[in-house]
Amino acid sequence: MIRFYLEPRTVIDWKDFINSKPNFSIALDGYVKGPPRFSIQGPYANFNHHEGVPRIATRSTCAQVYFYICLGLLDTFQKQSEPHAQVYINDVDQDVCLSCWLLKNSDKLMGLRFENLLFQLILFEDILDASAGAYPINPNGPRIREQAWIYEPYTKARVDGSIYHMSKNEMEDILWSVCDRIDSAISGQSEEVELDTRFETIGGGPGWQLIVEKGPYARTKLFSERIKAYVALIESSEDTYSYTIGKMSPFIKFPVERIYQALNKTEGITSQEDCWGGSTIIGGSPRKTGSRLSPEKLEKVINDCIKFEEN
Repeated sequence: MIRFYLEPRTVIDWKDFINSKPNFSIALDGYVKGPPRFSIQGPYANFNHHEGVPRIATRSTCAQVYFYICLGLLDTFQKQSEPHAQVYINDVDQDVCLSCWLLKNSDKLMGLRFENLLFQLILFEDILDASAGAYPINPNGPRIREQAWIYEPYTKARVDGSIYHMSKNEMEDILWSVCDRIDSAISGQSEEVELDTRFETIGGGPGWQLIVEKGPYARTKLFSERIKAYVALIESSEDTYSYTIGKMSPFIKFPVERIYQALNKTEGITSQEDCWGGSTIIGGSPRKTGSRLSPEKLEKVINDCIKFEEN
């Protein structure tokens, strides 16, 4: 049996994972910080593409899960000839929800052809997530609008900021709602929604913009307007902010990793688990605590990093 354990905003390292979780445990998409790892002893597995890897060259979590299921993952994660795993997640974004659905429905994966809707869902999510939404897509395409409908329960919560404070039960509602929509789509009963690409520019600097995402697909429009690096203010409260930092590819001169370091230093953050960080093309503020830096302070730190790089 595949069981799912949702621990909102929890991030641990690989050593703690294999020491604290039972045998037959799988971590998805950032629950365990670091690159994909596997141990036959246990067994244990971490599927991730955020830290310690070139993001574009590394498959998204759902694509990793899909290929490893097809290549025998559940021959190892198995008891009494049935799939068996405890799956740990800390979020319910598109990549996580599809990964969970794949693990839950592994019997439907063998022999998928390219024209199969499920294969295309995996392919689209892999391309979009691996590129952090930078891959150019046609927002009016029917398959993209269909995919937007599938993940609408999550994208609504991300845009209104509620996802950052949701309880375990609230997140679980989103997870299973998305999984139900995947079932509907596969059975030919999906709907379509228009992509909301609105954003507001509130600052920035040389080669980048500081934006507020008004719609869940704001980055699609952002990149279409040839803005190749950005910081998005996702959510704010009285003294806490949630940000995403990103750029179109590693070839864009926007020093993301140096920016992580500078922001951690500015805030006095020493934790390796709850800190500014991510991959070489996209990351953000600490998941648990958020950031104490206002948009104005953050803008100054980033522009100082850019000046340092240029000198």
